[in-house]
Amino acid sequence: MKRFFCQCGQEVFFENKYCSNCTQSLGFDVKSLNLITIEPVDNSLFVDLDGRHFRLCGNELDFDVCNWLVPKESAQRLCFACQFNRTIPNQKVVDVNPPINYFRWYRLEDAKKRAIYTLLSIGINISNGWHDPESGLLFDFIESEFSGDVEATKVNTGYARGIVTINSLEADDVARIQAKTHLQERQRTILGHFRHELAHYLWDKHLFKLPMSRYFSDFFGEEKFEYRESLDLYYENGPPKNWPENYISAYASAHPSEDWAETFNHYLLIFECLDTAQRIGMSNTSPQGLSAEDLIDAWRELAVKLNQVNRSIGLSDAYPFVITGQIEVKLNYVASVISEFRDAQMKK
Repeated sequence: MKRFFCQCGQEVFFENKYCSNCTQSLGFDVKSLNLITIEPVDNSLFVDLDGRHFRLCGNELDFDVCNWLVPKESAQRLCFACQFNRTIPNQKVVDVNPPINYFRWYRLEDAKKRAIYTLLSIGINISNGWHDPESGLLFDFIESEFSGDVEATKVNTGYARGIVTINSLEADDVARIQAKTHLQERQRTILGHFRHELAHYLWDKHLFKLPMSRYFSDFFGEEKFEYRESLDLYYENGPPKNWPENYISAYASAHPSEDWAETFNHYLLIFECLDTAQRIGMSNTSPQGLSAEDLIDAWRELAVKLNQVNRSIGLSDAYPFVITGQIEVKLNYVASVISEFRDAQMKK
């Protein structure tokens, strides 16, 4: 991710609404993918240093949960990213002050926006399901309901027919760590969920149409193999003993479509981390324009450093995965599909 700076020179960050040094208002401009300084013009309008006019997102005005901007000329009340929401955590539940659901939504929004930023930064454009019902994307942020300690209504994070559902309990650290422990996962993050489900969406609505899609089974296996049966067998028997040789995660071994989604997730993670590291001076290698092989080589070197730093702090490894030769081949395929899709979009 880019580094962002206020007009006063202070470094500011992706989720910031104000500069910590001069208290200047900030907002994210999706057109430039930049966090910009804005000045109020009146009660509803702001202007940036280039004279462009913006409004605050409706979700910021109503719920104080968004720092993305809406161009003055737009007919939309919500920003680009918030237009992808279909269902948000119930903000009428007042359990503590501020409500837990506010914090859940805030964390979900941050992760969602980071995932969308990565897609846009690598040249993948997406549309929301309200504007494009056939090929667009929408998010449901809902949670499992409990009666006492019993889970009365279970919500599974997943993807189906243009809708990504995220169980909002994933925004609770305790609940997420419990799920990670129960499923014996090496890592479980909110951002990882978004990247994984975006992989399902992109394949379902866009990528399967590309010429490169014909080679999917060569790398991941037959996608049409019974999905529900495969997952049931995975949860009943676990992954094969040699799964680390061929899969980036144990869950990737459950079904070819999950292998694709997990591999895509890791490709985005690798690209974004390398980009951030280069911009902040941790690495001399920018991922832009790198071959998949060079990208992975650079990531292996950086991941070791990140893991060592985390261990020095007393934390778990930042990247507790091993990229074998077979996994590298799959990542190379993901990179090729992304490149082909980006080129196809540019020709439209």
